[in-house]
This record gives sequence, structure tokens and C-alpha cells, in this order.
Amino acid sequence: MKSLKTIFLTILAIFCLVVVQGQVKISQGVTSPNDWVNYNTTGIYVDVNTAACGFKTTPHYLVTLESISNKGYHWYVSGTSSIYNATPTGFRIYLRWTDAPSDLPTVGSLNFPNPLRVSTAKDREWVIRWTGIEMEDCSKSATGSSTGEILSGAKPEENKMSLESGTPNINSLKVFPNPGKERVVIQYSGFIKKSEIYDLNSRLLGVSTTNSINIKKLPKGNYIIKVYIEDDKIITKQFVK
Repeated sequence: MKSLKTIFLTILAIFCLVVVQGQVKISQGVTSPNDWVNYNTTGIYVDVNTAACGFKTTPHYLVTLESISNKGYHWYVSGTSSIYNATPTGFRIYLRWTDAPSDLPTVGSLNFPNPLRVSTAKDREWVIRWTGIEMEDCSKSATGSSTGEILSGAKPEENKMSLESGTPNINSLKVFPNPGKERVVIQYSGFIKKSEIYDLNSRLLGVSTTNSINIKKLPKGNYIIKVYIEDDKIITKQFVK
């Protein structure tokens, strides 16, 4: 009979959460300590499989190296933030001792193999926790009641969507200037009920009922604006200050 720890690690290896909001898809997952593979004589690597999330394009991947049991010692390694072979279905992460092979007495005193080997990763129970953010239309319409639209911070561009019956023409609504400094203006031929501005953490920063929005107090960065138009439809855009 499998131990609870083994079952837990198996769940970690296959877990993939997909959240779709408007024109943004956000997926999360975590690898297992058993997924690491020895790489030549310099370190180890892990292939992260994101196929279950159904990305249509290569998303923006964010990763962290963690010890699921807090055994730690992953501050002695480098390479975690370097993503290789990124595709819609996965990517690869390499790890090595900071000196590769390590000459640090502190590393050697821990009796870890030199160079870094899979046995250390398993012993320390290291995993890669990742988030994938895809900026494209993952739904059939732009309607919805959710207020949590999250941006990846990528270069602003026109959102893409399939124009179906009853779906607002997203290209008919413009937000300018982009980047903006003191104000952004919403240009739309139809009726605008209100607009909401959110930061990258889905926090509501302000609500406006006019086409001209004051952004002087906003720090420099990426933002999203949700525009509520006729028939309770919503168009989501992004802008930069």
C-alpha cells in the first residue's frame, strides 16, 4: 500500500490548475522530487509538462525552486529562473551548484555529492512550482462578472477574440495614449456604463464613469482596464504607464 507521502508526491507531479478569465489563461502546477534527472557531470534538470493546461501558444512561465518539506539548502544552487525549450506543452529547468562543481567548503561539509546529483534533489525534496500566463482569448465571449483579470506584463497589444453573434467588437474600443502619463482616454462608438482599473494582483484601483481617466497617482507599470458597455458586456484592455 502506498504511503501518504508517496500519494502526495504523485498528486504534485500531475497537478495543473487552469483559470480562464476573459482574454487571459492562468495555469499553475508543481513538479515532484522524483522528476529530476542527472545532466552530464555538471548538475541536474527537470522537464516540466504543461500539456494538460491546453495552452495554444507558448505562455509566459514564472518559476520558483522550493523544498516541499522545508529541508532547504537550495540557496546553494543556481539556474532556477533560467527556462529552456519553452513551448505550449512545457519547458526545462537546469540546476547546478553555484560553482559547478562546487568548491564551497560549506557545501562539501553537508556531504552532498559533487557535482549536484539527483540524490540531493530527492533528499532535499526540491520541486519546481510554476505559473503559465497566456495572453489570448481562451473563452467564447468577453462577457462575465469576474473582476479579477490578470496580466502577464507583456508588451501591450490588441486582445484577440472570435467575433460571434452578440459579442462586442473589441477592436472598436481603443485606450490611448498607451503608454499613458497623466490620463488615458477610452474611445468607443457605443455606450460606456463604467470602467474599472486593476493592477497585476487583481486589486481594484479605481472606477470611472467618464471616457477620460486620471492615472497620475498610479505608479509606473502594467494595468488592465475593464470597460462595461451596452447589454452588460465587458471589454478588457491593457495599458502601460
